[in-house]
Amino acid sequence: LGPSVALACPQARLCSVPKPLLKGPTMGEEEGDWNATIEEWLLAEGQCVAGALASSTDGAMYAAAPVAADEGWGLLFKESYKAMLAQEDGTEKEETIDESAILKIVADGKRPPQGLWIAGEKYTITRQEEDDVDGAPIKIAVAGRPKKGVVIYITGVGTIIVGMFDETKNASQTVGNCRKCVHAFTEYMMTIGY
Repeated sequence: LGPSVALACPQARLCSVPKPLLKGPTMGEEEGDWNATIEEWLLAEGQCVAGALASSTDGAMYAAAPVAADEGWGLLFKESYKAMLAQEDGTEKEETIDESAILKIVADGKRPPQGLWIAGEKYTITRQEEDDVDGAPIKIAVAGRPKKGVVIYITGVGTIIVGMFDETKNASQTVGNCRKCVHAFTEYMMTIGY
């Protein structure tokens, strides 16, 4: 274990359990370490149903939680697939959905022309903004669909953090509560260089 420094959620109430500042694994280390870290920071408080880490270089996710039975991967990712998408002229056209490429577009601060797709479901981006965490610039995107949504933070060094909430699983899982936990996790990730 690393230093015994504690980092608590600045919004205090929901993510109030101080988390130890552990020496973080490097990007090349075993993904299981990242999965457990996601589970601890995003899922333990019950404010997110799933979470993931991805690279802003290509949008590819490299860790997801919940870990049991790869449930996080099932909730947050689907390999490239084809879907019928409505066109501006009212017709439908089959298009390839590459969720990693779409996440990269979001990480670049843009709105994907096909919309935001996560695990085969389309989400409507309701907010994209820039903010700072401890003086460092970050990008934030919030997207939803009925009773569920995602909060996405992109750090200045290229880490994408995705938190998913689902009000049908837990009534306290709201965009605001999910965002508080994603924000706290982003602060932690930035302290270890991600």
